[in-house]
Amino acid sequence: MAVILEGTSVIAQFDRVTVRFSSNVLAVFNARRQTGWFSKEAGGQLFADIKADLWHVLAATGPRSADRRGRFHFWPDRKAEQREIDRHFAEGLQYVGDWHTHPQKIPVPSQNDIASIENVVRESTLYTPGLLLCIVGLAPFPDGLHLSFHA
Repeated sequence: MAVILEGTSVIAQFDRVTVRFSSNVLAVFNARRQTGWFSKEAGGQLFADIKADLWHVLAATGPRSADRRGRFHFWPDRKAEQREIDRHFAEGLQYVGDWHTHPQKIPVPSQNDIASIENVVRESTLYTPGLLLCIVGLAPFPDGLHLSFHA
C-alpha cells in the first residue's frame, strides 16, 4: 500500500482500489486531531463516490453527541451510523469505512481497532470488496494517517 499527498488530497493505493480523500475530508480529520492532553478520541464514517476501482471519499461524519468518547477510546452510536449510511446512500455515496483519532504522532491501530472493522465487514451488507480503516494521528498528512483495507 502506498500513500501520497497530491495537492490538497491524499491518495492511497491498495491492491484492489485507489482511494482519494478530498480536501474537505482531510479538513474534518485536521479539526478533530487530539492535540490537547485531555482531548478525546473522535471518529465517524467515510462515504465515497465509486467509479470502478477508484473511490473518491467526499464525506466524513462524526463525532456524534451519543458516541462514547475518552482519551483512548471511541465507541460510536450505531443507530446514528445507520441513519448516516441511509442518508448518504440516497445522495449517491457509498459507505466505505470508518475513521477515528489516536493521540499518537504516527497512529497505529490497536487490536480492538482491527477487530472492530473486521466485525463491521462480517456483519454488513457491502457494495464494495471491503472497508477502510483510517486512524488520524498528530503528524502532518500523509504520515499522520494510518490507512488499511479490510476484505
